[in-house]
Amino acid sequence: MELQPCTEDDEWLTVALETDPRVMAELGGPQIEAYARGAHRRRIEGLKTGSWMFKLVPEPGAGPVGTIMLWPSEWAGEPTSEVGWMVLPEQQGKGFASAALGLLIERARDDGRWGDIHAFPGATNGASNALCRKLGVEQLETVDVAYGDRSLRCNHWVLRAEP
Repeated sequence: MELQPCTEDDEWLTVALETDPRVMAELGGPQIEAYARGAHRRRIEGLKTGSWMFKLVPEPGAGPVGTIMLWPSEWAGEPTSEVGWMVLPEQQGKGFASAALGLLIERARDDGRWGDIHAFPGATNGASNALCRKLGVEQLETVDVAYGDRSLRCNHWVLRAEP
């Protein structure tokens, strides 16, 4: 697995992920294409201020199968770091998200600026919650969070900066 930086040219991947009803089932349903394109532009802009956005490339020369992001966020009025990932439907269940999250965690720890990393998968998203458990992430609570213009019921997980 390789994590390659996303660029403006990867807009198609964001659109494919965020307009797909299967990918977005736990995130309030698919977005319209214009929203997905705008989200991609905002995320690429965020790279200039330190956010990370990578495409998941399973092996050299292969096409991307998803994305993983790490960005400065806020929770309960405090600054935090937040991670999120998406995998194309036909590539789900193959361990790509697990491998990518493992690599991202390693990079974040090596980088040293991210501190504790928070994740908010949908409360009923069995695969993403299992991934958090598998990687030793601690579940804190079940909460309502805003995702774009949507309110979602999510599990709040935290990966402590010090393992």
